Amino acid sequence: MTNGKDNGKLAQVSLREITSKNLKAILALRVTEEQKKAYPRSNAYSIAEGYYPPDDDLVWMRVIYADETPVGFLMTSEAPDSGEYFLWRLMIDAKHQGRGYGSGAVELLIEHIKSSGNAKVLVTSHLKNDGDAGAFYKKLGFDYTGEILNSSDYVMRISWTP
Repeated sequence: MTNGKDNGKLAQVSLREITSKNLKAILALRVTEEQKKAYPRSNAYSIAEGYYPPDDDLVWMRVIYADETPVGFLMTSEAPDSGEYFLWRLMIDAKHQGRGYGSGAVELLIEHIKSSGNAKVLVTSHLKNDGDAGAFYKKLGFDYTGEILNSSDYVMRISWTP
C-alpha cells in the first residue's frame, strides 16, 4: 500500500483483484470527456481485452483503491520469464484525479514487478497529444526510448538491468 490524498487526508492506495463484488464499481469509473478523445476504451473493453489478449503474454489486471473506494484500473502485459512488463492501461476516475492515486498505483506496480525476481524493464507509452502523461511518467522514473509507435505513441521505460 501507498498513500494518496483524499480531501486533504492521506488515503491508502492498494491494488486489488477484480471480483464479482467490485466489478460494477470498476465498470462505472470514467475518465474526463477530454481524456476520452485520446483514450476512448472503457474499463469493460480493457477487461475483455485482458481476457482475450492479442498475444500470448500474461495479463495482470487490478482495481486501484483509495482506502475502501475503487478509484481506478490498471492492466499490464507481462513476460516474467524474460523480465519484460508493459503498462497497458492506467486510468483514474475523473472524480478522483489529481490526488496521487495514479502515482501510488504505479509505485505498487513497480513493487509487484520487482518482487518477481527477474524484473528487467517496465515499458509504457502515451499519445503525442497527451504530454501530461509523459511528465507524469517522468516523475515516476520512466525515460523516453526515442521510439514512436504508429506515429503518435511515445514509448517510455524504466530499466532495472545494469
